[in-house]
Amino acid sequence: MDKNSDLNLKRSRRKKNGEKKKKSSFKFFLKWIGVTFLILFFAAVGAIGGKVLAIIKNTPPISQEALTSQAQSSIVYAKDENGNWQRVAILHGADNRLWVPIEKIPKNLQNAFVAIEDQRFYKNKLGIDPKRIIGALIADIMAGGKPVEGASTITQQLVKNTMLSSEKTITRKIQEMVLAWRLEQVYTKEQILEAYLNTIYLGGPGVNAYGVQAASLAYFGKDVSQLDLAECAMIAGITNNPSRYSPYADLEAATERQHLVLKKMLEQGYITKEEYEKAISEKLVFKKTNFTTYEHKYFIDQVINDVADALSQQLNISHDEAIKKIYTGGLRIYSTMDLKIQKTMEEAFNNPKLFPPDIKDKNGNLRMIQGAMVVMDWRTGEVKGIVGGRETDETRGKTRIFNYATQGGRPAGSSIKPLTVYGPALEKGYTAATVVDDVPVFYKQWNWEPHNYESGKYRGLMTFREALTYSENVPAARIVVEMIGLPTAAEYGKKFGLNITKDVASSPAALALGAGGAVTPLQEAAAYGAIANGGVYTTPFTFTKVTDSEGKLLVENKPSQHIVLTPQNAYILTSMMQDVVKYGTGTNARLPNMPVAGKTGTNENYNDAWFTGFTPYYVGSVWMGTGENIPMIYGGRGIVGGSYPAILWRTVMAEIHKNLPYKDFERPPGIVSVTVCKDSGLLPTDLCHQDPRGDRTYTEIFAEGTQPTTYCTVHVLAKINSQNGKLATEFTPPDLVKEAVFIDPPGRTPEQNAVALDGKYVVPKEYDDTPPSPQPPSSEILPPENTQTPQPSNGTAPQPPGNTPPNNGGNGSTTQNPPQNNNNNSKNPPGNPPKSSTP
Repeated sequence: MDKNSDLNLKRSRRKKNGEKKKKSSFKFFLKWIGVTFLILFFAAVGAIGGKVLAIIKNTPPISQEALTSQAQSSIVYAKDENGNWQRVAILHGADNRLWVPIEKIPKNLQNAFVAIEDQRFYKNKLGIDPKRIIGALIADIMAGGKPVEGASTITQQLVKNTMLSSEKTITRKIQEMVLAWRLEQVYTKEQILEAYLNTIYLGGPGVNAYGVQAASLAYFGKDVSQLDLAECAMIAGITNNPSRYSPYADLEAATERQHLVLKKMLEQGYITKEEYEKAISEKLVFKKTNFTTYEHKYFIDQVINDVADALSQQLNISHDEAIKKIYTGGLRIYSTMDLKIQKTMEEAFNNPKLFPPDIKDKNGNLRMIQGAMVVMDWRTGEVKGIVGGRETDETRGKTRIFNYATQGGRPAGSSIKPLTVYGPALEKGYTAATVVDDVPVFYKQWNWEPHNYESGKYRGLMTFREALTYSENVPAARIVVEMIGLPTAAEYGKKFGLNITKDVASSPAALALGAGGAVTPLQEAAAYGAIANGGVYTTPFTFTKVTDSEGKLLVENKPSQHIVLTPQNAYILTSMMQDVVKYGTGTNARLPNMPVAGKTGTNENYNDAWFTGFTPYYVGSVWMGTGENIPMIYGGRGIVGGSYPAILWRTVMAEIHKNLPYKDFERPPGIVSVTVCKDSGLLPTDLCHQDPRGDRTYTEIFAEGTQPTTYCTVHVLAKINSQNGKLATEFTPPDLVKEAVFIDPPGRTPEQNAVALDGKYVVPKEYDDTPPSPQPPSSEILPPENTQTPQPSNGTAPQPPGNTPPNNGGNGSTTQNPPQNNNNNSKNPPGNPPKSSTP
C-alpha cells in the first residue's frame, strides 16, 4: 500500500470516527429531550390529575327523569264522523317535542341516524369512541386546527342534550364522557336510541321541532311511523346543522345531505342498491304543520281552560302550573268535539249572509256583528261544537282570544223565560192551560211597568202556552211577581246552571224578561238541554279524559247531574216550546225532518239577539251582538232572536240532522190530554163553544193530577140592548133585548179592559138607560147553569167567576188544536218578526 493509499485510509477512518461521535452526541441529545418531555408530561399529569379526579367525582348521577321527562308537547284529540280519534291540536311551550316509543319509529329512520351520526353505535359499549376521537383529531389538524369533524357518539349527544349544560369546557366534556360510559352500563341500545331520537333538535328557520315525531309533522305533515326511506334520510340529515340542512332553509343543501345519508346507509349495509337508487330519485313532497296555532281554536281554547281547572283540582296545583303542564307535560287530551259538527258550525260562521250587516257605533265607526254558538248532546252533556266569534283582522291566526260562547255573557232577553218563568211555574202546580191576563200593570215596589214587544198592544186573557208562544212580556212578569215569586224564579235559574247574582235575583225584569244579568251560549245550551233530558241537568263538558304520554290516566271527566223538573213538566214545557217554533216567534228555526223546541230572545234595546233550541238529538244556542251595548237597528227596525239567530241555528242544525232518522220527543208516563177553555184553563161549558170569536176550546196536556176538575166561569151569558150593547134592564124594550156570550175576566179594571184586544168581548158593566116601556121586561145576567151545559160528573154546578187555582190550569201539545190567531212568519226576511210577536 503506498502513501497515498494509507493516507486515504487514515482519512477515511478519521471521518468515520467523527461521524460516530456526531451520531452519538445526537442520540444523547434526543434521549435528553425525551427524558425531559417525559418528566414534564408526568409532572403535568401529576399537576392536573387531581383536578380530573375532582371533575369525575363531581359528575352528577344519571337522571332517568332528565332522559325521559323532557318538556313534551301535548296532543288534543277529537272524533271524526266515523268515530275515529283524530289529532286536532299540538300544544307546546318553548320545545315542541312529541315523544314516541322506539317501536313506532321506522327502522330506516333509526338506521339513518346511526349511519350518519355514529356508525359503531351498536358495537361500542364504552359510550365514547376512541377511534373516532383520534380520527377527528387528525382531521382537525389537517384542516389547520379548525374543528371539521365531530367525535361525539349518539350516547354522548344524548347526555349533552339532557343532563349537562351546553357550555364548551373541558369539565363538561369530561363529565359527558363519564356519563356516557355510565349510561351504556345501565340502559340498552334501544332505550338510548329512543331517548336520543325524541330529544334532538330538528327544527330550523320557522320550525320548532324537537325529536323525530315533531320533525315528521313539521316537514311532511304525517306521523313518523308513515315516513318512507327518502323522508327518513332527509330528517336524519338535518341534525348536523338544522339552520343549514332544514329543507325550509336550503333545499339544495338539505338534498345533498340527504344523499350523503343514503350513501352511508348503503355502504354500511342498511339498504340495498335498488333501495338507494329509488330513494335518490324520489321527489319529496313537503307539507308544513303550523305548530304556532291550530284549527277549531274556540273549542280547543275551552278544552285547555277546562283541563287546567281539572288538573289544578286533581293534582292540587295552581291554575298557572296546570297550564304549564298542559304545554310541557306530554299530555293526551281526549275532547268531546265532533269534527263534522264543528266544521259545519265554522262554515256557517264564515258566511256573511247569515249575519246582520256591520253597524256604526256612537263614534261612527263600523263594527262587525259578532256571534257565538254551542252545540251539545243533551243526553250526555258532551259539547260537540263551539264557535266563540267571527274572525277579524285582530283575531285571525291567533289563539287564546276572547270566546263569546263561554266567557263574559250577555243578557238573555226572552230566552230566559222557559228557565225562570214557565219551567218553575209548572213545578209549582200551574199548567200550560193556566190563564194570565195580558193587560197593563205597574209594580210600585220596583217602579216598573213591563211592556210587550209591540208597545201598547195587550192580548188580554192568555194561557201560559200562548204567552210563551208569542213571547209576551207582561204575562211573564205577572207570573214571576204575582204567581211564583222572585225567589222561586231565581232558585230555578240557578238549578238550570245560570249565574244568578244578587242583583238579578232581586230584579223582576231580569228574572222575567232577561233584562240584565250575563248568560253565555254554553250555559243556555246546557239549561235547555235539561228540558230535553226529561228535566235532568247535566254539567256540560269538553273533554272525557287526560292521560300522560304513556297512556296513564290522569283525569277522567264525569259530569254531575241533578233534577230540575219532573219528566212530565219537562215534556209539557218542551211541547210549549215546540209551539214557539211552529206558530210563534221562532218559525225561522223550523227543520224539515225533525221536531224542534226552542225560544227566541232579544235585549230591550236590540243589543243582543238569541235563539236556543233543541231536537231529539242535540241542543244548540246562538247569540248575536257586538258584545257591547250597541243597538242592532237597521232602517228603524231592530234585529230580533227570531230573525238572524234563528236562521243561523236552522242552517247549522239542518246540516247536522240531514242524515239522522226522524225521531220525536219521548212522552213519559203520567201525561193526560183534556179539552179545556183557553180563556179560563178550565173544563169548557157550552158557552165556551159559543164565544163570538169562535170555539174557544182546545186539547191540552197535563201532568196527571193537575188537569182541571171544575168548569169555566169566565164565559157568561148576558141579556143586552142590541142597539147600545149595554146590559138590558126591566125597562129595555123587549124587541131590543138580545142574549149574548161574553167573557168576564176576574180582577180586570176598566182601564185595563180599554186596551186589551179581547176587551170588546168582556161583559158590559153599564146598564141600559133606555126610557121605560109600558111593560118592561126583566133584565138579568144568566149564569152558566141556566144554559144546557154538561154538568160535572160529581153533579156540582159550575163554579162562579173567580181566580183560577194553580192546579186548575193545563198545558200540552196543540197539534190538532193549535192556538188561534197565529202568525206564521217563516217567509219573513231577517229582522222582520211577526207583528204580533215578541222576541
